[in-house]
Amino acid sequence: MQTILNFLNTYIFGPALPIVVFLAGSFLFLKYGSFIIFRQKTVLSVLMRKNNDTGISPFKTAMLALASTLGVGNIVGVSTAIFLGGPGAVFWLTVSAFAAMPLKYGEVVLAMKYRKKEDGEYRGGAMYYIRECINNKRLSVVFAILCIINAFTVGNIVQVNALTESFESVFSLKPIYVGTITAVVIFLSLRKGTESISGITSKLVPFATALYMAFSLFIIVSNYSSLSAVASLVFKSAFNVKAVFGGIGGYSIIKAMRYGVARGIMSNEAGSGTSPTAHAKSNLESAVEQGFWGIFEVFADTVIMCNMTAFVILLSFDEFVLAKGFTGMELVIASYGRYMGNIADIAIAISVMLFACATVISQGFYGGECVHYLTKSKGVMKLYRFSYCLIIIYGAVADSDAVWSLTDFNISLMTVINTICLLVAANEIKKETFDYFHKSKKSSRKKREDNIQWGIKEFPMLK
Repeated sequence: MQTILNFLNTYIFGPALPIVVFLAGSFLFLKYGSFIIFRQKTVLSVLMRKNNDTGISPFKTAMLALASTLGVGNIVGVSTAIFLGGPGAVFWLTVSAFAAMPLKYGEVVLAMKYRKKEDGEYRGGAMYYIRECINNKRLSVVFAILCIINAFTVGNIVQVNALTESFESVFSLKPIYVGTITAVVIFLSLRKGTESISGITSKLVPFATALYMAFSLFIIVSNYSSLSAVASLVFKSAFNVKAVFGGIGGYSIIKAMRYGVARGIMSNEAGSGTSPTAHAKSNLESAVEQGFWGIFEVFADTVIMCNMTAFVILLSFDEFVLAKGFTGMELVIASYGRYMGNIADIAIAISVMLFACATVISQGFYGGECVHYLTKSKGVMKLYRFSYCLIIIYGAVADSDAVWSLTDFNISLMTVINTICLLVAANEIKKETFDYFHKSKKSSRKKREDNIQWGIKEFPMLK
């Protein structure tokens, strides 16, 4: 089984999936996503607007979704992309975000449209719109099972393993202790329900993000004179005309595109169908307006966070770092350590802890929603939560490499299923989007007419 999964990941999903998702995202951008560029004022006005206090706010649902995407992918994923694809991967990683935005937007719109209200709260996600919109109940069950597997693997074992490794190396704490404490904290968080979970992530994610951004901005601002050189390096590596005709260099550009797009997708999870589960909880009535928060999620995750990590690494991207052969977390720590000294170890360890805990909570919530979808049983839900927290202890002491093959295959299969469903439902998403902007335009026109009439009434000389 391990051999089969490795073969599929290496020769089929690995090279093909990023390209397929990138092309699908680009197609959907042309289909209905051009408003991301041409209607930015409308999008920003919705994001800045104060919403009612009843239920779960769109900000909290966005933070719950970001809790899953922000984390190890933004730190280790970026360094791996640079190591494997070179500096040019950063450019393609950023470009992939704009292809990912219409995918994420489409997921959220469908999740909002086909969500159900059960026991006083909304429930929704990819499994719901696959059943209702695509009209395929069996496929929705398959997707829900894959999402539960994803929660136990990449959402649990991989995150906890990274957390315990960093704490063991920096603070010399035994993994079993870190894992046990983490399991207790996560169990207490999950058992209190959706509102409690969203409340925790709405505080944890902004704090963790602000902390990591502070470390990154300190280094970037301190080296502002080198930023133009770093930007030039990225563009030259992404578009090296001589390299295109040089054969070997052309291959390096393909590698930069492949790893940049792949790590960008891994970071923001666009197309995989996980985050719509969180967005469906929103108290907004408009599916399109909640979709704007999905766009914000990709922008914050990939365009801002990933690029901050990338620029810090590229500021240290010289013969010294290359000679050491650093990759993954070692490359990140070495890059930050070059400007922050020994404090970099502690700073990265704390950041990984906060992001990992947020991701484990969020993914635990996703898995729980899928368990509810499949069983509607409170007893099974309690068993799931207990098992999920027990796996945290296992993940603290286990070798995470053993689950990576299953993880890659599982998330690839989820992405294939969900991306195909988004393409099938593209016309429906387009109609929802165009109807919203048409109503918005009519509302703005009526507001202007009302203002004119008021002015004429109050000041007759205007007539």
